[in-house]
Amino acid sequence: QEMATLTATVQKPFVRPSRTYDYLYDPNHNVSSYRDHAKENFKAQASMDRIKMVPNYKTMFSCLRHYPRNYVTLDSTDPIPPHLDRQWRGYADQARENLVTYKTLHYAPFIRVPPKKFETVDVEGKDRPKFFRRPVIPFLPQLPPNVILAPTSVDPLVPPTTENGGSGEATVPATRSVLVQTDYRDSDVQTDPYSPEYVVRPGSQPELLTLATLCYKQGLPAGLAEVEMIERAREKRAWEATLPPVNDASQLEKRRRMMEEQERKEWAFREHEIEELQQERLKLLKAALAKREANLQKLNERRLEHLW
Repeated sequence: QEMATLTATVQKPFVRPSRTYDYLYDPNHNVSSYRDHAKENFKAQASMDRIKMVPNYKTMFSCLRHYPRNYVTLDSTDPIPPHLDRQWRGYADQARENLVTYKTLHYAPFIRVPPKKFETVDVEGKDRPKFFRRPVIPFLPQLPPNVILAPTSVDPLVPPTTENGGSGEATVPATRSVLVQTDYRDSDVQTDPYSPEYVVRPGSQPELLTLATLCYKQGLPAGLAEVEMIERAREKRAWEATLPPVNDASQLEKRRRMMEEQERKEWAFREHEIEELQQERLKLLKAALAKREANLQKLNERRLEHLW
């Protein structure tokens, strides 16, 4: 007698990474700016949860295409109660940060920055479960209850006695050095240095902003070439300060001669740089040729030793 088999497909339930209105209800859900808050609001408004299938009572049992049994509509009921604030919760922190920045940059001690308020936490009361964590144990061996593992012959943590070969006196040192080897080094997790935003005071030209093109591993930390570049930039700014004004017609010829002389100096410096670069390339080429000749000489010597 044959038995019939039935195959059933089990589908896992769809789990969303976050709820629709977490940006309004959840106090731990934070967005970085008003723009992200607007994106979350748009996602909530365009959610498929507000689309409903409404039956048409006159043709509820119809199977014809031109007499549909139901139709799709958008739920007009607002799921958010009117007393709930829909604005971004970071306006207060943003205003406080702007006051701190303005007070620091404009040297205004008369401006009072409101103190930052933190939520009170009742450690011994209602918030006590937040300070506990269940240990994460990836694997526990499932041993039957009737299996008892045999102990080791000598426990390194137990002081030696006459039974396990010792003299009976405790010889465990008071301190012990323990070494730990990790899979990662500190250099593997080191990121590039962070450069914060800055605001320039009106009317000032900081010299530090002239080095904005330098960044980590591209000019920084500064070496001899960068120091020479900074000195040349200072000399050029000092030279520009000595130039006659453009609107003075009597000084135009002098201004032209000074600019031509400065241009000749820059071209000469550029030619010197190109010549130094060519010399460095020639040195590298000579070193590579010498290394190749040495390798060929060693190979020939090995061949001769093999033949003789």
